[in-house]
Amino acid sequence: MLYVSRDSQGNISELHPMPVGAAKEGLEADNPEVLQFIHERWRQNELTSLDRDFVRVIEDTLELLMAKDLILFTDLPAPVQEKLLRRREIRQQTNYNGGYADNDSDIIRI
Repeated sequence: MLYVSRDSQGNISELHPMPVGAAKEGLEADNPEVLQFIHERWRQNELTSLDRDFVRVIEDTLELLMAKDLILFTDLPAPVQEKLLRRREIRQQTNYNGGYADNDSDIIRI
């Protein structure tokens, strides 16, 4: 038995293994609404994961274009410049390289 709470349209908004807060309505695990809710959450998580990966692909593509002098950093809109600089800063602070290199060699200095 799983316990659900619903939104204002009557759709499942939360799913719990025991009654918690507003999740007091019990439904079987094979209930079509439960299965639909789980499937939708899985799809959302999958898209979120793909989006994160794609952001890195776009970022790497921009870095490559700048390294080849096909575009200049200053050609990018100011909000894009700010985001790229912030992401670069965070990666440097956390020593994150996304699995693309063993050091900071994937970061192009401007």
